[in-house]
Amino acid sequence: MIMTKILEKMSLLGLSLLLISAFSISTALPPMLDYYSPTYNASQVELLVSVPSFSVVAMLLLNPFVDKWLNDRQLIMTGLILLSSAGIFPFFVQWYPLVLLSRLVFGMGIGFINAKAISIISQRYQGKERIQMLGIRGSVELIGGASCSLLVGQLLKIHWTLAFLIYGFGFIILAMYLLFVPPIEKKEIQKSKQGLNKKDFAMILGMALLSGFVICINSSISLRVPLFQVDGKTIVGGESALVLSLEQGIGIAAGLSFASLLAHIKNRLLPMALLCLSICLFGIALANNLLTLILSSVGVGFFYSIILTFIFHRLSECIARNLLNKATAYVLLGCNLGSAVSPYVLKLLALVSSSFSWIFLAYAIVSFLLFLGFLLNSRMVKKA
Repeated sequence: MIMTKILEKMSLLGLSLLLISAFSISTALPPMLDYYSPTYNASQVELLVSVPSFSVVAMLLLNPFVDKWLNDRQLIMTGLILLSSAGIFPFFVQWYPLVLLSRLVFGMGIGFINAKAISIISQRYQGKERIQMLGIRGSVELIGGASCSLLVGQLLKIHWTLAFLIYGFGFIILAMYLLFVPPIEKKEIQKSKQGLNKKDFAMILGMALLSGFVICINSSISLRVPLFQVDGKTIVGGESALVLSLEQGIGIAAGLSFASLLAHIKNRLLPMALLCLSICLFGIALANNLLTLILSSVGVGFFYSIILTFIFHRLSECIARNLLNKATAYVLLGCNLGSAVSPYVLKLLALVSSSFSWIFLAYAIVSFLLFLGFLLNSRMVKKA
């Protein structure tokens, strides 16, 4: 019985392993550029890496409609089959138009399971167990992304087409899901309410905007840290890679510690995380050496992960179980849009000043204002 429960949890967590793997093949770009040149230019080849993002967003928009036609099991099966079969397709066929099409279908597969991989945990677990699973899920997502990137690096030593075989793990995840995750009884779903009300939509919109903001910060760090200067000289690529890998890697620790932090701080966790995020962003703005930049960036990575996990926890508390997938899809849409608009936000901030300090000082100020807003709101709710 205990082993069955463990296998069920592992199978559900496994759904998040490949969610951020679309860009894992980016290290295969140099040999891909050589293979496709001169017929296709660099931007066309780079599109093969980024194009899944478009179909992910499209599927998130279509999620409420797809959810009406497919039940949880059918949705996850369809997503994993599309992800895995389209993901490994470039290993067998390298003709550019078909590879481009396969990458679009691969993104559709991720879009099918993206929201469900999160909402299914909240649908199946309650209380402390649900909080722990949501925290671990966030860590698993990061572990999956890092593991895929490392594996691609090793496979590239043999041939670039082998990099796409990492998506074959989706078939293993599918097998585990079918073997160890029992379907939810229809009776439980029928008792839930039928649609989102205005209060639900307002809360979902707020969470989507917040998640988009923190994702935008994270993307801005990835875009600007490589340009950080020490003593008037831009830091070398290896140092910027170290900063970014530590900033992302600390998210694993954040996911594992989420349940404990929530148990001690409770609903004050969100405003406190926003306060700490603003302090760390202020640290990046004032950083004049590599150590300060590393410590501040690691802090941002930790609290950014805490905030995102709290958002999905809040959804699970406030939204009916049968509507969680729809609500999660809307918040994930906010996440994807936050990442997409980050270069434009940086351009907008550059109209005031293009300095490294100003960009992160602006983010720090907004984060602090959000901290005050959520703190005031929590006190008003307490009094009411």
